[in-house]
Amino acid sequence: MTDRIQTWLSPFDLQPFLRAHVETVIRQLPADVRGDLMDDPAFQMCDYEPGRGVVIHVPVGMPGRRRASRSVVLKRTLRNRPEPFVHWLIAHELAHAHLRHGGRWPGEDPEFAADALAAAWGFPRPN
Repeated sequence: MTDRIQTWLSPFDLQPFLRAHVETVIRQLPADVRGDLMDDPAFQMCDYEPGRGVVIHVPVGMPGRRRASRSVVLKRTLRNRPEPFVHWLIAHELAHAHLRHGGRWPGEDPEFAADALAAAWGFPRPN
């Protein structure tokens, strides 16, 4: 599985420290969630260094698909945060992508849903 995950991560424009954290989180996801993300050819992921005048172009998947493409964008400033926070944030953003930025059911707050999924996957929001 690790080789498949590394192969899947290789085209994404991620700094090595973030790639390692993303790999840790992806490895711990339930198989159906991991498959949902890894088997989606339109899924994209990248990182950027925020700063004055920085413009980021978010990669998106192929147009014309039935479902909109999903993207996760991570800030490189995560290098300054504790590991549990980094893992939670990555899991939280992957939960948004998995849920297609909605809730788990109609009317559920997407932020609450993403936090709940991240916690269920072993990445609770740090205090």
